[in-house]
Order: sequence, then structure tokens, then C-alpha cells
Amino acid sequence: MQNREQVRTASDRRTADWDLSYAPKNYVVLVLAQVASALFSFAGVWLATRFLGPSGYGWIVGIIAASQAIAQLTVNWTAVSVSRFGVEEFVQTGVIAKAFWTRFWIFAPNVLAVLLTSSLWLPFMSSLLKLPTNAHLLIIGNFLAISLWVHIQQALQGAKLLRLQAGLLTIERILIFCFIAIAGISGEATLTPIALAYILSPVIAGTIGLWHLRTLAFPIQALDGAFLWRVLRFSLPMLPASLVGYLSTSYLDAFFITQYLSGAELAVYAVAYQISGMALQLPLLAGTVLLPLFVTLQVDEQENRARRFVSEVVPIMTLLWGMVCATAAVIGSYLLPRLFGPAFLQLETLLWPLLTASALVAPVLMGYAPFASSKSVTYIAMIGAVVGALVNVLLNFLLIPPLGLLGCAWATTVAYGMNTLVVVLLVHSKLEIVKTWTTWSCFPTILGATYASWFGDNFPALLATTISSVVLVLIHRKSFLAALETLNKYRSRRRASKSAVS
Repeated sequence: MQNREQVRTASDRRTADWDLSYAPKNYVVLVLAQVASALFSFAGVWLATRFLGPSGYGWIVGIIAASQAIAQLTVNWTAVSVSRFGVEEFVQTGVIAKAFWTRFWIFAPNVLAVLLTSSLWLPFMSSLLKLPTNAHLLIIGNFLAISLWVHIQQALQGAKLLRLQAGLLTIERILIFCFIAIAGISGEATLTPIALAYILSPVIAGTIGLWHLRTLAFPIQALDGAFLWRVLRFSLPMLPASLVGYLSTSYLDAFFITQYLSGAELAVYAVAYQISGMALQLPLLAGTVLLPLFVTLQVDEQENRARRFVSEVVPIMTLLWGMVCATAAVIGSYLLPRLFGPAFLQLETLLWPLLTASALVAPVLMGYAPFASSKSVTYIAMIGAVVGALVNVLLNFLLIPPLGLLGCAWATTVAYGMNTLVVVLLVHSKLEIVKTWTTWSCFPTILGATYASWFGDNFPALLATTISSVVLVLIHRKSFLAALETLNKYRSRRRASKSAVS
């Protein structure tokens, strides 16, 4: 009886009706899981800074930055193919084995090459980040753990097991917090035990995820030449995007900060960036829910519905998300320096630009990137990454020496904004989506952040963001009403789909 129920549930997940009917529930669960993850992640950072101090926690940030750098530059360029082609395979056959193992057979040689050449890059990278020599094995361990965990996460998305993925991410963050707390209670809260917390936790979460995928991803599949070529054709533009896109991430910022400033300031920036990253998860989760729907609609030859969503709904979502980020910047600017202590007073000035960066990239994550991926048009992400990377590197050189961490934060914000501008323009021109006011919907948050950074006053900055948002809604009221009508149609269809699925 249980097996028949599992088969029926998997069969339901293969339809666009399932995506529509469960989209709100999936998103709510993802958001709740993200909130829980953020709380435990934040608590883990707080504990680590208490046990190690700003400089010691800066080493943890450096270890993670080094391992993420190698993963980004060498193996993650094929990761998205697992979810993209996994959804397609799952809709057509009910399994994801071909997508899972095809990417694995590309992934494994890359990982092996990284390990064999580690003696060449590890000392150099460690010296750049000013890490102790005992950090080498911790960097390798973190690289392996995160790389495998990302592969399994993408497979869970491919099988439309979004809520399971969210739950495992929460478990990972809970485990990190627990391991750090245990190290503190036992009197062993030094660099190695705390760094191991960030290695063991994704390994445990990934093992649980792999167990749940056992009927969908196994038995092991041999290479299919034609399918391998499809995956490579999809992923190859991601390779230069990963190589160059790394230059617009916080991991590159870590190298600049350690060179121009100090490890203690890197810890401050890492906390501020983590808050921004937590906020960024909400639009990212929206894209996670949308990609399976867009791929399924394409398989069912209904992609016009996806086009309408991107052109009509995304600008409104971007505007609202910008207001959320602005409000979070005001609240966080007052609370976080008091929570972390005097060594973290610079958090007050960093949150506005970094949360604005999260607002600027939101339209890409909530619509443009999932739509482009569903069409297998990955060169757009590559071009956006190149532009964002060049801007970030240039502005880090120009702004960090005179402005310190604030200059680094604004370099990130401008880089994200340029990436979004390029992606939006290319998607509209190349994929036949009607041009709308998406780029203008980012303006209110930029205005507020500029005011806050220039004058150092939060509430007038929030007021400026609010007033300009209202003005934009009035100017684009027809588009706003059209977006509401589109959402109402989705809601009506969702209700009908849910009844059919039930």
C-alpha cells in the first residue's frame, strides 16, 4: 500500500498541475526552512565569534572561501545540469538516473584533478588568505563535502523534492550549530573542531538525501554519448561563467580584505554578507520552485505562461522585495552591532549596500534565470557573470583603499546590479519576452542605500525608498493591475489543478 502511494505521489509530481497546485505550499515550506536555517546559521556564527574572536573566525571564513573558490572554479560549472535535465527526465520517465550519473561522470574527474594538484594551489591560496598551515586539510575536506552536497541538492530539485531539500539544508545548519556548541562545552572550541563542523554537517545531510534518492537515481548508469553532449552543451557556457563569476563573489572579496585590511575586518564583512545571503535565499527559493514549473511547461508546450510571469509579475515582486530588504537594513543596522559587540560596529554601515545587492539580483533569481535555464540558454548567465566580475574587481581596487569595508560592500552591490541589467536586457532581446519596468523596480532600494551610506541616517533612507516605490506603482499602475490579473489566473488554475490532483 505504501509503495503504491509513493508511486502515485511521484506520478503526480511529474505534471505542471502538481507544480501549480503545490507551488505556494512548497514555497512556504522552503521559506520556513530557510528561516530556521538562518537562525541556526546566525547562532553558529555568533558562537564561533565568541569562541574564536573576530580574527579566529576570520580564519574559518578564509577556509570556507578557499574551498568554495576551488569548487566554483573547477566543479560547480556542471551542477545546474542535474536539476535542469533531471526535471526533464523525471517528467518524461519518473527517474533522474541519467541526469544524476552523467553529471557525476563529469564531476568525478574534475574532483580528482583538484586533489592531485592540491600541492600546487593550496600553499599559494593559504598565503593569500593568511591561513595557518594546519588549514590545508580543512580546505580539502570542506571542498569535498560541499561539492558532493551541491550535487545531491541539485538531484533533489530535479526530482521535485524541494521540501526535502529544504529540510536537509535546515538539518545541516542545526548540525553545524550543535557541533560548535559541543566543541565549546567540551573546551575544544579551537580552529580545527569548528572547521570540522562545516565539513561533517553537509556530509551527513548529503547522505540522508542520497538515501531518499536511491529509487530515483540508482542503479548506476553508464555514459550515454548523446545525452552527455546535451549536458556539456548546456554546461560549457557555465565554465567561463564560474571562472569569471567567482570574481564577483564574497570569496574574492575575502582576498581583497585580507590584503588591504585585516582578518578581523574580514570577520565583520562575513557576518554582514551572511545576513545579505540569508535574505538572498528568499528570491533564490522562488527560482527553485519556478525552474521545475518552467521546464514542465516547456515539455508540455505551454511556455507562454512562463513568459507572462517573467514580464508581468517579476517587476512587482522585485519592487516588494526591495522594500523588504530596505526594512531589514534599518532593523539590522540597529540590532546587529549591539548583538555582536563593539568589534562589529561597522555592521551598521554595511547592511544597506549588501541588502541592496540582494534586492538587485532578485529579478534574475525570481524569473529571468529560471526561464533562461529552462530554455537551455546558459550563455546569458555567462555574459552577466563576466560583466559583474569585471565591475567587482575594478571597484574593489578603487574603493577598498579609501572607503574600507564600505567600499567593498558597494563594489559588490554595483557588480550585482550590472549583472542583473545585462541578464534582463539579454533575456528580453533574445528570448522574446515583452520589455517591462523590471530595471526601474530596483531604483527605490538603490536610492535608499545611497542616502544611508552618504548621510548615515536610516529612517530618511527608508522613507525615500517607500515614497519612490509608491511613485513607481502609480506610474506603472496598468502593468501592476495586469500582474495582479495574471496572479489571479494562476491562483484559479492552481485551485483547479489541486482539485484534479486530489
